Amino acid sequence: MSRNYSFALHNFTVRISSIVIVICTLFTISACDHKKQAAKGRPPAPVTTAKAELKDTPYYLTAIGTVKAIDTITVRSRVTGYLSKVFIKDGEYVTAGQQLFTMDPSPYEASIRQLKAELASDITKYDQAKKDYNRYRDLVRRKVVSEENYEEKRLDMKTASDSIAVTQAKLHDARNDLKYCFIRTPIDGLAGYVHPTEGNLIEENKDELVVINKISPIAVDFYLPQKYLPEVQKYSANKTLEVLAITEGRSEPEIGRLTFIDNNVDTSTGTVWMQGRFDNSHKVLWPGNYVEIRLKLYDEKIIRIPMQATCTGPKGKFVWIAHSNNTVQMRPVTVERRSSKLDLISKGLKDQETIVTDGQLRLYPGAAIVVKNAANGTSSKTGTGE
Repeated sequence: MSRNYSFALHNFTVRISSIVIVICTLFTISACDHKKQAAKGRPPAPVTTAKAELKDTPYYLTAIGTVKAIDTITVRSRVTGYLSKVFIKDGEYVTAGQQLFTMDPSPYEASIRQLKAELASDITKYDQAKKDYNRYRDLVRRKVVSEENYEEKRLDMKTASDSIAVTQAKLHDARNDLKYCFIRTPIDGLAGYVHPTEGNLIEENKDELVVINKISPIAVDFYLPQKYLPEVQKYSANKTLEVLAITEGRSEPEIGRLTFIDNNVDTSTGTVWMQGRFDNSHKVLWPGNYVEIRLKLYDEKIIRIPMQATCTGPKGKFVWIAHSNNTVQMRPVTVERRSSKLDLISKGLKDQETIVTDGQLRLYPGAAIVVKNAANGTSSKTGTGE
């Protein structure tokens, strides 16, 4: 009895287990079918796409730069006197040789007239002293006068000649002083605030009249970490490196060239001072402004995609690949660096592969998509993703 009972119990257990397995299998199949049906029921996700492009792309080092005038002139008067005329306005652009101010020239004109009269008198005295000298030279030969008298006449002539030289020097200085009454700018540039007004007494080499900054061309100072110095030295050895200056509010950068690399590293910051020079013909760069600097070292062929196409997941960066059957696939990528609004991809993409640039939140592997045309708002129909 016990043996038959055990056998029956065993058969019952086996049957129950088989039934449970069958039920679980049917449940799993049903669940999968349900998921497939749910996936089939989802509408295609609207996305925008772009092509990955293999292009020559510049390699930039970036920094923040400070715009600096190449030449700065503080204009002061070289003579003391009253300011009689102001020819410029605050902030006016001036050109080399343009007259800025006039000091009252009348005292210096009077001084010139006086010195001219003194010079004429000195010349007359010299002519008379020379005649006396020549006459005494003949007399001393005939021993009519003594050698001492002859020497006195020679000294008188020499003194008269020296007086002419002194007066001529004074006259030269007076003419220079008169010339300095008419103050002109030595450089092209932008005038700042004009300090004095007409009628003020201006002291020689003391009172500041105006500051002029030369802004075309103009310089931009920037600093790079010392680790980049070998690269900059390498690529600047045989050519002049291009520098871009990007100002706020302008889409187009100013293009210049690297003109200076400092000969030492700043030990307090670990950076190297460099300077770029820009034509600044449109006067976009302004002294004292901060600008974004991009120093171009070389060009390289690399895959470029819009930066908004790059997603970040638990395993790193990835993109969504759009296939010709209007489904998507997740693809890991390696972003070498970001340049402007582009991500430069060193691994994971090929030239002309289609990637999703917008609408990624609704995507999953194998999802159906409808591609929106950003240019005119149209779309293309897709399949179900099967």
